[in-house]
Amino acid sequence: MEEFITCEEPTLESAACHIGKACYKARMKTVKDLSPVMPYVNAVAKVISFDTEEPVIIFRLGSYKVALRPGELSVATVPDLIEGREAILATVVFLNDLWERRETITPNQRSRKRPQAFGIYKFLPKTNCALCGESSCLAFATKLALAELDVESCLPLQADQAAKGHILQLIAGE
Repeated sequence: MEEFITCEEPTLESAACHIGKACYKARMKTVKDLSPVMPYVNAVAKVISFDTEEPVIIFRLGSYKVALRPGELSVATVPDLIEGREAILATVVFLNDLWERRETITPNQRSRKRPQAFGIYKFLPKTNCALCGESSCLAFATKLALAELDVESCLPLQADQAAKGHILQLIAGE
């Protein structure tokens, strides 16, 4: 297997979280430029945003939010260095596997901006039914914008295919 990057020892930095809850971001500097793998990530992952100019891509990998920059990989939110190491390792394995399969993936070079929660909220049923597990439709829209939930989690929305289509377009950056 051709390794794209190797796992190095991460550092731990404070991350913005809930009051009274310790949470961190694990960060790993890389010798290799991560830019070449970004279009492949953009093609297959649950991408929150992709800025081709900077370049930086932010995506979900399991419960983690991962950010790739040319010489850096960061993963949030982790409670301690042990889980930070595990999350970094899982990301390195994901990237190496993706790089290995790159000839079977059509890279996506298109930039994506994170959708705004209020833009999503406009198309939600606004029932605040909490069937999705959130306390309100606005809370659901916020988590949807951050790729923490899927549009299918809103059961009332499933009856309105036009609204669902608009939300899916916003999430896709269209």
